[in-house]
Amino acid sequence: MKSQLYKGRAKEVLSRLREMEKQLSKRAERDKSWREILSAVIKYQAPRLDMMKYKDYLEEDQPIASGIVEGAARYVVGERMDCSGMRWIPERAEALLHLRCVELNGDQDKFFEWAYKDWRDKLGKEEKVMVRTNELIELLKAA
Repeated sequence: MKSQLYKGRAKEVLSRLREMEKQLSKRAERDKSWREILSAVIKYQAPRLDMMKYKDYLEEDQPIASGIVEGAARYVVGERMDCSGMRWIPERAEALLHLRCVELNGDQDKFFEWAYKDWRDKLGKEEKVMVRTNELIELLKAA
């Protein structure tokens, strides 16, 4: 069936799975686990047929596996946050992951421009702002 999917025959594979499900006894205990498995696979695949264009994807030399996404997640998350002894609360972990993505995408300059503008806007409205830096920064001058 895998080779049929790769040949662009997802509908035929789904039909075959439905036929296999019909051939199983609805009452026999020996078929119970197979019925559950087939039912789950059919439920998952049926609404996603339009996404199963594996033949087209392969012809366009596009990846069809999740390994690339898993590798990226391991690189972005694991390399930074999964070190010995580290513990994270969700809010801080999320903020750190955002910064990690900014770094990996090379968007540090844009991020700092945005943050600096945000600080200036808040200072202009006389709101409290926490600024942490080792360098001198020019704050708004009184008008």
